[in-house]
Amino acid sequence: ECYNQPMSQHQRGELLPQLLSATTVEARIVDVPSASAPTSPDPLPHKPKKNIHHTPPCYVDWKFTRQFSSSNLGGGGGSFVYRGIRANPPEITKRGMARGNYAQLHRKAWLEVSDKHHRYGKNLRMYYKHWETAGHPHRMFFDWLDSKGDAAGSPLPNLPEIPRKVLDSDTVLYITDPEISARYALGIVANPADGSGIILDQNGNPIHTGKEGWIFILRDHVLYGSQKVTAPNKGLAGGGSNGASPAAAAAAASKSRQRFHHSSFFGGKAVASAGIFLTNEQGRLTHMYPHSGHYRPGEAHMQRALFFFQQHGVELSSFSVDMQQIFKVSRKLAPKDGDGAAAAKVEKAKCKKGKDKENNATNENGKHSQINGQGKHAPSPPNMKKIQKD
Repeated sequence: ECYNQPMSQHQRGELLPQLLSATTVEARIVDVPSASAPTSPDPLPHKPKKNIHHTPPCYVDWKFTRQFSSSNLGGGGGSFVYRGIRANPPEITKRGMARGNYAQLHRKAWLEVSDKHHRYGKNLRMYYKHWETAGHPHRMFFDWLDSKGDAAGSPLPNLPEIPRKVLDSDTVLYITDPEISARYALGIVANPADGSGIILDQNGNPIHTGKEGWIFILRDHVLYGSQKVTAPNKGLAGGGSNGASPAAAAAAASKSRQRFHHSSFFGGKAVASAGIFLTNEQGRLTHMYPHSGHYRPGEAHMQRALFFFQQHGVELSSFSVDMQQIFKVSRKLAPKDGDGAAAAKVEKAKCKKGKDKENNATNENGKHSQINGQGKHAPSPPNMKKIQKD
């Protein structure tokens, strides 16, 4: 209404501070004239100008990152709690978040990281359900599981579906020594010919992951990777031709069933991204999967990983990224109307799905086939979606 009425320059000068105070401004850069330069009269003598330093923009939208990368996309748990453990979530899962590592362990791994022996989380959850059914004896879950009953003369819990011997022997490696974690750091070199990424081990040799791939995490701008060890006595996942990873070598020398998962690299601490990557015999990065049962990565996590590779000179169109898991998470957490870019992305995915259904036509023989806009038969969409160049 003020701008619809004629207003003098003096009146506009009085109105300007009110408009600025009602508007959210992150940073304003004000040129401070030098002593030799002529100065003009300040239109707002009661509001002296301040030299506010502008912070350089971050490489991602941190508002989006904080909202969708930890508890929401990563399955942090929200209001979910485990009775009988000391903290929900465990305190160690928050370490590193202040440095931009917003991916926390999923709630299904909270029992595993809380256990001093780090027994496999799936087995612990079976015993936890039995503890709940029994009415939460001894109040604390691990007291009931390990010591209190035995001290009172009662046998330790032993379920037929997960025998006690299996529970105690099936453990996950949790590394707490930074020097040991550093052994899993990987190098990245961009091929000058085509911009493809070459993954190198500690000795500078190209890594061949094999068809199963290696698990990786990104933390504090460093990429860590290794073969996933699910059952050392029964073989390894992701065995490559260029030698075993440190985790595989340790598992081969160990007589226990100690696993190596995404949570192993830093003992369950928060990370920036997690997943699986595949390389060929020359060490060239060919595929990336945002798959991790411990961290449940989402779109924001994959954004960080892609930006990391881009900063190292890797052409993002030189490898494929599996987006199916991210789309699945996006559908579950579809934002309401008015949520901006995130809502537009989900709506675009819905429209594409609707078009795919319309393209399913029935031919004269009654068989279904997928046709494109020109009436020709088109191949089924691949599982791997190639990143297109801008």
